[in-house]
This record gives sequence, C-alpha cells and structure tokens, in this order.
Amino acid sequence: MSSEGEGPTVVLEDETALQPAWRRLTRGLGFAFVGLVVLALVGLLTFGVINKGEGESSILRLKRDAPDFTLNLFDGNTFTLSENRGHPVVMNIWASWCQACRDEAPVLEGGWREFQDRGVVFVGVDYNDNRGDAEEFLREFDITYPNGPDESGIFFEYGATGVPETFFINRDGVIVLKFAGPLNDEQLSAFVEELLR
Repeated sequence: MSSEGEGPTVVLEDETALQPAWRRLTRGLGFAFVGLVVLALVGLLTFGVINKGEGESSILRLKRDAPDFTLNLFDGNTFTLSENRGHPVVMNIWASWCQACRDEAPVLEGGWREFQDRGVVFVGVDYNDNRGDAEEFLREFDITYPNGPDESGIFFEYGATGVPETFFINRDGVIVLKFAGPLNDEQLSAFVEELLR
C-alpha cells in the first residue's frame, strides 16, 4: 500500500517540476523570437539608411490625380499646383542634409533651364529641413526654379518614402511617374520629353 501512495506522489512531484521548466523554456523562446525580430528590423533600417541615395533608384509608373497644394516659397511668393494646370510639372522633394540631393541639384537646375521655354514647370519641396540650411543649399547650387518648405504634409500626401524623390505630373494634373533616388541628366530629359508628348 505504501508503495502505491509513493508512486502518485513521485509522479506529481515530477509534473510540478516540469511545469516551471516548460514555462521558462517557452518564455525564453518568446524573448529570443522578439529579440531576433528586433535585430532584423534594426538591421534592415540600418541597411536602408546606409544605402539610401547610393545609386539605388526606382521608377514607378502611376496614373492618379496629383493632390493640390500651395507652397510658401523661400522667396516670399507662393506656388499652387492647380494654377499650373495645362503645363507639365516636375516636382522634386529634397533636403539640404541629403547627399544624393546635392548630387542631383545641378541636374534639376539644368533641366529647368532647358525646358522652361517649352512650358515645363519645376518646383522643389524641401522636406524636414532647417530653413537656413535649405536657403544656403539653393544659393550654393544657384537654384532658380520655385522652392519652398513642406509645411502642409506634401511629402506624406504624395506617398514619398525618402529624399530625393521626383514626381512627374502631366498637363491634366495626373502623376504619371514617380522616381525615387537621384536623377541624372539623361533620365530627367527622357521623363520630361514623355510629359511633353
């Protein structure tokens, strides 16, 4: 009889001893999984920050109405997109702290000087920047087309994901192309010629 009483006691003790070990194991696995997810996200974010603007670019063909906006320009004037209906518009989102934007700035100014007589409108939207730094950037690169700070969320309204990004808007106010990354002369000319067709 006594051996029967001891048997269940030993099994009961073993089950009780296993439960905390099982809980510790599952808790440990849960923490390890969360840790791996966090490390993976940090790694992806770091990779994206390091490689942003390093020659990586993407072209996205679109066909959606361009959200209207009014931009308070650095020179004290305003620019309203809808007032430029009937003209192709090249809208560039940039920042003075962005190296790829610095590389692209002469390309955009050159494009503006080349195509303004053909009715193409260029406008720059300065994103998440210090006003003094932005104005110094415009002086440094002798930028003459309209530019102003993004004070109304244009970056988000257009679905931008970084800088530089350029949106090509046709005469009817439709975004036909989004280019993420720095443009070169050949790309800019080809895309503007598409707008002029």
